[in-house]
Amino acid sequence: MVQQSTDARDVPLEERLRQKKQGFAVQKEATTEPSSSLDAGGRARRANKNQPLELSSKRAVGRFRQVVEVKKKRVLDPRFEAQSGRLNEDLFNKSYAFLDEYKQRELQELKQQLKKTKNMTKKDELKHEIALRQQEMTEKNKQEKIKSALTKRKREEREAVASGKGAFYLKRKDKKKLELQAKFQDLQETGRLSKFMAKKRKKNASKDHRWLPTQRK
Repeated sequence: MVQQSTDARDVPLEERLRQKKQGFAVQKEATTEPSSSLDAGGRARRANKNQPLELSSKRAVGRFRQVVEVKKKRVLDPRFEAQSGRLNEDLFNKSYAFLDEYKQRELQELKQQLKKTKNMTKKDELKHEIALRQQEMTEKNKQEKIKSALTKRKREEREAVASGKGAFYLKRKDKKKLELQAKFQDLQETGRLSKFMAKKRKKNASKDHRWLPTQRK
């Protein structure tokens, strides 16, 4: 029986093939790096903490390396940062109230363009834009009236508590009632109440129609 060599590099290729054919395992080549330069996790370590880390020359050095550590610049979003303070909606609305005037002016300009243009495609685009802006302004007015009604109710409760009445917290049912009253008042002032009620009746009628018995054939 042929004795297996201690170093596979000293064994000729023909001898390796013959040993492999006969069932002998070929010893792996010894690593060039000493085992003492690796830690338990297989990572390179310093021989001395005051010496630089020696890396293997078999690995390519990256082209982009971080030589000097630079602190990452943090971008602050004033909407979500506590440093910007709390949002005062009343002050915000008062400060940017002039934007409502700009929107009204732009809406009038769009209506003037709609009257002058003769292109049907352009007309459809202008109609769509006008409808979107009107819907946005209507929704904003409705929300402002609801907020005004709730603020008025809270002010009345604070005055009552100051006069000696016990503390009262607005229930969800009462809050919903105030919102419906504000919505009804907005529809009445804008002249859309009759149209809204007709649409509501039609919707309720379609719901009731589902429970009616079907006609026999």
